[in-house]
Amino acid sequence: MPKEHIRKRGKRKTKTNDDAPLQPTTHVIEPEPSASTGIHPARAAMLAGQPIPVQDPSTIQDAQPDDDEGDEEAQNQWTRGPRVDSEFPFGILDPDVKAYFKSIEEQIKDWEGVSSAGEEREDRQNFLSSVLSELRGHELSAATDPETSIILERLMPSLSDWGRRVIGDSFGDKWEELIRHRFGSHVVQTWMTLAADTLNRESKDIWPPQQTKEDPLAGRLPTMTSLFSSVISTLLPSIHRLISSPYASPPLRLLLLILTPCRFLPALGTEETANEGLIRSKKSDKWRKNQHVKGKSILGDDQSTSQSSSRALPDDLQPYRKEIRQALMEGLGEAEWKAMGVDAVGSPTVQLILEFEVDEEDAEKQGSLFDVLTEGMVTHICSNNQSVFEARPYLLSLITSQTGTRLSESILSLAPKKVFDAIWSTYFVGKLGKLAGHPYANFVVAKGVSRLELGDIGKLIEEVLGNSGGRGLIKQA
Repeated sequence: MPKEHIRKRGKRKTKTNDDAPLQPTTHVIEPEPSASTGIHPARAAMLAGQPIPVQDPSTIQDAQPDDDEGDEEAQNQWTRGPRVDSEFPFGILDPDVKAYFKSIEEQIKDWEGVSSAGEEREDRQNFLSSVLSELRGHELSAATDPETSIILERLMPSLSDWGRRVIGDSFGDKWEELIRHRFGSHVVQTWMTLAADTLNRESKDIWPPQQTKEDPLAGRLPTMTSLFSSVISTLLPSIHRLISSPYASPPLRLLLLILTPCRFLPALGTEETANEGLIRSKKSDKWRKNQHVKGKSILGDDQSTSQSSSRALPDDLQPYRKEIRQALMEGLGEAEWKAMGVDAVGSPTVQLILEFEVDEEDAEKQGSLFDVLTEGMVTHICSNNQSVFEARPYLLSLITSQTGTRLSESILSLAPKKVFDAIWSTYFVGKLGKLAGHPYANFVVAKGVSRLELGDIGKLIEEVLGNSGGRGLIKQA
């Protein structure tokens, strides 16, 4: 038989350590471990395939600066920095406290808005006192925790004026960190809305019973008026940066509304109220509805004045709204105001500032926000310039863009008579037929039509008659 051919394995060659690694033929500049990467030099060298640097202890001792500040700088060159994440700026909430708050949430939900009397009311008051004692010292971390922040919001409507002041005082000077925080900003909004009722009572010299029992030697709890003064003083230097933050902007807009006496404030619950769109976004409203946030006291004795046209403000806080407006005008340039006007976060703020300018009779002054947004039209009017003011691109883009229509409507509805007439004649007269059929501009035109006088309405009808979008404008007129 033929010999069977068997495939044999080749012999394995043993590796020898004699083979030296190939060296590059050209000089390669290897990156040195950088101190700015936030990695320890030894680890950076290891990752780069370089030998770990070893320093002589005596050299290290000689190289150390004499002052402690320099020592900290040298140490910070390679450390990653504080481990406190931006999500937990005040540290992670104690697990036991968090578990306690989660255990009482259902009880708070059951009692929200339900009236109580006699022993039941006393039991709820004892429950509230127990919760507040557990909260003491953990207010900041609870306000920024994703799970307990909403529980704290549920709890706040049950607090008396004294309790609200205690919570506000516990936040100290951390207001900027709170309103920049995803969850802390909502807690601040709830606290501010409730604080407006307290401010209303303080303006009428109505104080909680604990006020007369305070021991001056043990220290006095700040009034809500002084707390708001402190909040504004803390935020004022950086308010021009905070106003465009998606989390900080809503509390700041609410603050401006609170500083406007007799102005309706958004409700804490899920019901539709005036100025709701100026404060909370649709996404925020939807989330609160899913959480069944009622904004009611567990004691069942809600007496909110936030929806009252008679809401008052202490005299000491009256000048602050104008101070905030002036700080924003000084801190933001023309380009920034225009960018905010077409931004979902910034546009409501711009609309509020326009309203306050009209209230304080500053709208017809050179350099006002009206002047900025109309690109010099107010200055043109103030200078009694007889030449025709030509249309500028910014306002044209506002009128015809989806994001700019709300601001355009505000400009038309709030503008003083001279400014409105100039805007209407420059941007609308002769173009009404085209704008009336535009999917976005037709809303702006309708807002302007509501301010026209009888003679102008006749001209409007002549211009849009026969246009597809003109029938709606004629009805509006």
